[in-house]
Amino acid sequence: MHMRALSRLGLFALASVAVLCGPPLSGDDPAWMDKSIPQWNDQDAKQILADSPWVKIVQPERVRDLSGFERRDGGNWDAGIKPGVGLAGLFTPDIEAMLMELSRAHETPKKLTVRWESAMPIRAAELKAGEVSAPAWQGDYYAIAVYNVTPPFRWNLANELKDIAFLKRDKKKDVKPSHVEIIRHDGGLATVVYLFARTAEISKKDSNVRFVAQIGRLFVSNFFFPEDMQFQGRPEF
Repeated sequence: MHMRALSRLGLFALASVAVLCGPPLSGDDPAWMDKSIPQWNDQDAKQILADSPWVKIVQPERVRDLSGFERRDGGNWDAGIKPGVGLAGLFTPDIEAMLMELSRAHETPKKLTVRWESAMPIRAAELKAGEVSAPAWQGDYYAIAVYNVTPPFRWNLANELKDIAFLKRDKKKDVKPSHVEIIRHDGGLATVVYLFARTAEISKKDSNVRFVAQIGRLFVSNFFFPEDMQFQGRPEF
């Protein structure tokens, strides 16, 4: 049965019940972990969204740009084209490769925020912090979002991104996303949301879950640790 992601009003009710059965936490834990969600303040919400087990700051890698010959052979003349190197195809492969390398010499992709969106603490923190543009989706999925990325403009981009992303777990089959949603913002930036079917069970028995995706020429990879992804003694994915 299709259902909308947990309603924001329901999050608070659920969290209020969950906190009653949670174990005591050590003094080393951040303040928000020892509170029920209705007790969170703005600072708690900001901390969760910036530095918690469901949030990673990732340095993406830039995938090598394709030469004119490679674009021609692959049938996609637009793949890997970058401003400033449009004339590179007029040169020999060696010179073209050198020009592309020079064009990348001082380019370091900016770091990206990756959130495990479907975790209840993240959804509640977004509400508390007033993030009105937080992702929403239809159905019950594990949702992972990559924020403030500049995606290429192609009509079938969502399907393309779906085919080059997965969750990797130790000694288990990789999980491909069922859907990808692209939320475009001003300035050419976007939030890319990957939705994975919950039929692929994730639990704290998994030592880690690696999220891997490619968006345009950017390769994104980072680890989440299910044992840490708990709130008040309950796993939150």
